[in-house]
Amino acid sequence: MRWEYVYGANTAEEILLSAKRRIFKIIIAGHCSPKTEKALKVAREKKIPIVVRSSKYLDKISRGGNHQGIMLEVEEISSINLCQALESAKGKNEIWVAIDSVTDPMNLGSIIRSCACFGVRNVVIPQRRTAPVTPAMQKSASGALEKVNIIKVVNLNQTIIALKKKGFWIYGADGKGEDIRKVDFAFPALIIMGSEGEGIHLKTKEHCDKLVSLPQKGGVESLNAAVAAGIFMYEVSRRI
Repeated sequence: MRWEYVYGANTAEEILLSAKRRIFKIIIAGHCSPKTEKALKVAREKKIPIVVRSSKYLDKISRGGNHQGIMLEVEEISSINLCQALESAKGKNEIWVAIDSVTDPMNLGSIIRSCACFGVRNVVIPQRRTAPVTPAMQKSASGALEKVNIIKVVNLNQTIIALKKKGFWIYGADGKGEDIRKVDFAFPALIIMGSEGEGIHLKTKEHCDKLVSLPQKGGVESLNAAVAAGIFMYEVSRRI
């Protein structure tokens, strides 16, 4: 069994409450905040070992990350394959999100957090051209990884083709696409989010049923990828 260190009060609390992963121990340092105390209460109830270490120790393990005085030694987050995700799909009103070329782990974590907020249960992440699932990314997601399924795929375009065969409609976020307010979305839907600079790759755009844009009034060149993803998911989810 592979394990990892994850940190941050919200992340720790969500992992403790979800029981999705095996937790080996909880590490704390210094004065506990109310949020940390809440996580510790759950740990005590579940009889998870609690170890006290110095703040410098947590700084070192988290490589300078904002650990907030709490860290878990936990089973590594697992992913599922496409077949498993399709078997557990709820039906025609499903919304999935695919990530293309978002290399910033903080942005990726924020996107996954938005997915959890708007009821997106399945997130497709290609093995190349996208940030990996790291402790820093999990901290940015604030525990949202416990509420979504990560589907790791080798080839995003082949995955899109497979989903099309299952009746999915594919929508790509693109600055030159149709105004999202005017799009009549069909479901089940896969929303593809690209990076802030590069956007979605050209070949991936070709597989989309429709390219969709967010209207902007100017002032900056583009929205942050995570902000744009949150707006997209809100707009699509309210159409169901």
